[in-house]
Amino acid sequence: MQLILGTRGSKLALWQTAWVKNMLVNSGWESTVSVIESEGDKIQDKPLYELQTVGVFTKALDTALRAQKADLAVHSCKDLPATLDDDLEIIAYLEREDPRDAWLALSPDIHPENFSREITVGTSALRRQALLTHFCPQVRIAPLRGNVDTRLAKLESGAYDAIILAYAGVKRMGLQQHVVKILSGAVFTPAAGQGTVAVVARKDAPWKEEVRKVLNHPSTEIAVKAERAFLKGIEGGCKTPVFALATLVADSLTLTAGVAAVDGSGVFRQTATDHAENGLILGETLAQEVLSQVSSSSSTIRLL
Repeated sequence: MQLILGTRGSKLALWQTAWVKNMLVNSGWESTVSVIESEGDKIQDKPLYELQTVGVFTKALDTALRAQKADLAVHSCKDLPATLDDDLEIIAYLEREDPRDAWLALSPDIHPENFSREITVGTSALRRQALLTHFCPQVRIAPLRGNVDTRLAKLESGAYDAIILAYAGVKRMGLQQHVVKILSGAVFTPAAGQGTVAVVARKDAPWKEEVRKVLNHPSTEIAVKAERAFLKGIEGGCKTPVFALATLVADSLTLTAGVAAVDGSGVFRQTATDHAENGLILGETLAQEVLSQVSSSSSTIRLL
């Protein structure tokens, strides 16, 4: 049979979908690509956290799956809400790229640890804004929306001294020459699922297990599921500065995760290690520990 792969239309989204398609074709599955515009793509003049829809980059693809206008939806995993609708599921997590954030600037002198003047940093992610304000209070943060190419063009125009992007997208687009520094995952802990491509399908799809065997990367799945369990426990999304990063070494899974105050006044972070098979429990437990930390603090954490 021929599978229809639903995707957003950005260069990065199309690159990720081509990766999925190649894996399927090499395993004997025919496939075509269908580009579907999301609400997040249509509305570019507002930060994501001001949009009212949960899953601004995913809902249109969900609708296409239900209408059978797509068989698979290819997503950047960090864009997926903590909980999918009951009739849909993530059937595969592709092998993860470096999940950390990258600091991009036109000069290596504009460095996150070397400020000789006040600089303007572009980002619209609440997580990045909160962590940047907390750890680098001397910078001025300015809104930045658009795909990777658009954001780089704004940097090159002089609108920003530096911008922060997911390193995975920068690398996949072959734009590493703009990276001044890859930010520490222990300090600028990435969003849950960052660096991972996730494939969503209808739960009743009869071929989903066969496709899963072709696409899924088991160690990535273990790590990202733990991160998403934390995200679900916090009940966070693009309106909450939530971060989570799990690393798997042999059968040992370590999860660092937390939340930050929107104004940067507090960062609440926990790290724990457990056996890989307990990843979901690990994520849920850390969420409760972080929520307990937050409740005993005077910082204001937006949990929406």
